[in-house]
Amino acid sequence: MNQLKLHIADANYLTRVGLESIFQSENGVVVVGVTEKSDDLKKNLLENVPEVLLINYQSDGFHSSDVYQTYRLLPGIKVVGITQNCDVETINGLLESGLNGHLLCDCDHDEIMDSVVCTARGEKFFCGKVLEQINVKGNAAKKSFDCDPIVISERELEILQLIAQGLTNKQIAEKIHLSFHTVMTHRKNMMSKLGINNTAGLIIYAVRENLISPNRFLFSQGNN
Repeated sequence: MNQLKLHIADANYLTRVGLESIFQSENGVVVVGVTEKSDDLKKNLLENVPEVLLINYQSDGFHSSDVYQTYRLLPGIKVVGITQNCDVETINGLLESGLNGHLLCDCDHDEIMDSVVCTARGEKFFCGKVLEQINVKGNAAKKSFDCDPIVISERELEILQLIAQGLTNKQIAEKIHLSFHTVMTHRKNMMSKLGINNTAGLIIYAVRENLISPNRFLFSQGNN
């Protein structure tokens, strides 16, 4: 089985080592390179040609411009930002350039793993805290998708079907072996894509688009 090739770029030693350890303990993902300063990023990316770049562009020596340069250097690469703070204006600009995902440094193990795996499959992945901030600041995420078709990923569809069956977020997390926070993130991703702000709206959308059978859904107070 081919392993997903990941490159990590972060100036902070502890963060860098922590991210490496997360992926070294998981099957299916291999860290093919690590960069600790912007000056070396181009050379390192060309040497190992990863499928996904996980970059803390806020760390010392890096900048959001490194993301733009990475897309020009390797047009097919997927880029996920992981930063300490959510700078909405910066993220909005990166979204317009094609940013594939964004996390905050306090995201949990499962969410960090999911961000890399999902973006490698061509999906967008943003943690719940980032989505909340960009929605509050004028819904920056939607701005970049206005002309694109709405795509519900396989994982999102799986979660949507379980929501429709009446499972709570905790039950869904246990059933499909994800963290509670990751399930919440997928749920918020769907709501952000669709402009929906409650569970009932999600289910109505799913029924209307024939994503689930109207005879099988059940509203659950635990998910509202």
